[in-house]
Amino acid sequence: MSEHRKIVLILGNGFDLDLGLKTSYKDFWESEFCPKDYPAPLIHHLNQCWPDNRDAVKWYDLENELLKYYMDMASPSNPKDFITEEEKEFLKGFEPYKWDYGMYRDQVDIVQSLVDKRVILVANNVIRSLYVPYKEDLSQSPVWRDRKALQMIREGLCKYLEALKYEREARDTVAYQVLQFLAIESEGTSSVAIYSFNYTNVKHFVYSAKDADIHYLHGSCSDGKIIIGTRDEREILENYDFLQKSFDPSYNPPALVADLQDADEVVIFGHSIGENDRQYFKAFFLQQTNFANTHRKDITIFTRDAASELQIKRSLERMTDWNLSTLFGLNNLQIIKTGDIKEDKEKLFKFLIKHGKDELSVREFIGKLINH
Repeated sequence: MSEHRKIVLILGNGFDLDLGLKTSYKDFWESEFCPKDYPAPLIHHLNQCWPDNRDAVKWYDLENELLKYYMDMASPSNPKDFITEEEKEFLKGFEPYKWDYGMYRDQVDIVQSLVDKRVILVANNVIRSLYVPYKEDLSQSPVWRDRKALQMIREGLCKYLEALKYEREARDTVAYQVLQFLAIESEGTSSVAIYSFNYTNVKHFVYSAKDADIHYLHGSCSDGKIIIGTRDEREILENYDFLQKSFDPSYNPPALVADLQDADEVVIFGHSIGENDRQYFKAFFLQQTNFANTHRKDITIFTRDAASELQIKRSLERMTDWNLSTLFGLNNLQIIKTGDIKEDKEKLFKFLIKHGKDELSVREFIGKLINH
């Protein structure tokens, strides 16, 4: 390609999942790094969410649930604790060794209630069968503990992601191929800006991206500063504004909005384009439905399957104020399903050829995907 083109590549969690990384919410929740035993009302609320279907939970579901948790409070200025005053009073004098010697048998109901709430935990050894890991924090207010809980989620997620193993087989994925060739293309006549909504270090698993222009919208675990929260919401009181991403001390998002406006081509891989990130996308998609806008763009969205394709279209419909047909009509927009390459193989073939991969290699790669 001889003319200079500006390409913006946006990476969501679906990109990491396509690489084979265990970065789903369920993966983290089931790990030892998730603070699901911390006695904060927020954690208690999240533990009750999606008990039978965590496989389907996306990270934006967590973001939405943070806002829902706040909105469902009867009194956000004075939030109700999930631990009763009677239970708090009991915990002040609770000693695990006394339980082992049968000294709380007349209070077994209150002990069982606290075990069910994960405030009292069951130990693995025989001598001390029960223990209270965060006894000192229980004297703090629910707001104080919720604030600490969100920080513990951040820290735990960083530790979890840093412990992940990157497999060499990742190079046989669509995600690897797309990033590899766009990164290489950035060394030629095109400029490629990569924006990742993930916390993983992109350069860990695609060597050709080592010199790429990569921006992390919500921080990276490589520097230990990541942002987890919900969108701006004017109804959130000051004592709970820490739930909003923009109140995080590390919040300083790069210029994705400006780059989208100027781009000739936009590639979105594994991002839901959800409501919580509308501040990044809405202006762009509205611009691309404006008949007065003469800059027709190539827009390619990689998603998993037919269900996620439908979800993407619903998101785009909202982003364009219900002008999805106009968005398709005024741009070269296509959606490629990585989990159904047999159906979308021609789209993937043309995309990879367009970005510098030779025809023989493309056909061989797609053949492997179909027969995998």
